Amino acid sequence: MNPALTRPKWTLFLFIVSLVFLSNWLLYTLPQFGPVPKGAAYGSLFDFLITIPVLTYFFIIRKRYSLKYLIPVIFAGYAAGTFIIPNEQMQQFTFVPYLLFAGEAALLLVELYILYQVLTKIPKLIRTFRHTDEASPYFFMRLKHSIETHLSMTRLISIFLSEITMFYYALFTWKKKAPATAAEMYTFHQKTSTIALHIMLIHALVLESVGFHYFLHQWNETAAWVLVALNVYTLLFFLGEIQAIRLCPVQLTEEKLVLQIGLTKSLSVTLEKIDKIQYYDGPEKWSKQELKTIFDGTAADFIKEKPTFEILLKEPITAHYMYGFEKKVDRIFLDIDESDAFYQTLKSRLAHM
Repeated sequence: MNPALTRPKWTLFLFIVSLVFLSNWLLYTLPQFGPVPKGAAYGSLFDFLITIPVLTYFFIIRKRYSLKYLIPVIFAGYAAGTFIIPNEQMQQFTFVPYLLFAGEAALLLVELYILYQVLTKIPKLIRTFRHTDEASPYFFMRLKHSIETHLSMTRLISIFLSEITMFYYALFTWKKKAPATAAEMYTFHQKTSTIALHIMLIHALVLESVGFHYFLHQWNETAAWVLVALNVYTLLFFLGEIQAIRLCPVQLTEEKLVLQIGLTKSLSVTLEKIDKIQYYDGPEKWSKQELKTIFDGTAADFIKEKPTFEILLKEPITAHYMYGFEKKVDRIFLDIDESDAFYQTLKSRLAHM
């Protein structure tokens, strides 16, 4: 699973979506097409509610993100339809919002059922969670281990787990400090601008929320509040990402290397499975084929630079991504603030394996 979308695919996706929007807008705007048949609205709604979400799935979401992200795409498509299709033709589709909210309610019920399953096992989960405190300092890994001990891990539970982790870091960790354990911990963000980047994104998001909410509220109150909800969710993600980066340094014990890179990805590998560590001297960008088998453990930055280290593995291991996605990796790329100390320590421990 490669979370990145290549530039040609982005270009093609944006071109097709823009063409769909433009063709529908011209249909109802240019007098040459008038009078527009009443049935044309069916085709336009099909474009906004089916065609664009399907394109989004195949170009962006498939094998990368949760299907839950189709919900805001569908809502955004409906909002675009109400903006482009004349009111007299939209009146025949008053039932559509109820269908959309029914779908969201059904998903909410599924999540509530998962929550019920978790709640019934809370005492056991808490005991297991506390027992793994010393084994792993990271909230996500401890919680995942606790749930796997008592429940069958499904994609929906993985999504639920990812969201619990996001809310935990976004709302309940502001007085916490990075964990201090017997293992050596190495930060990977202090020499980057990743915190500043996320603060800038939060600032832009807040300004956009205020402006777009006022604009959308003038013609569609529902779309305005849907946008607010999505932006609040995104804001919590950025806050959680900042805290997860700050509170989850790289952990190097006598037996394993543990990586928790923000909210989005994690990996744990025993030292006996590491072939060697070396300073990276390869290209700045990797090919599409290479991206399928590497773990990029560097922090996001304004200008992406080459990683400091390349860790080669003796055999592929599983890396975990947000919402339960996984992929097999055979190389790890890292930036470490105390790079020399990390390099010498890991190299020494590998030599004694």
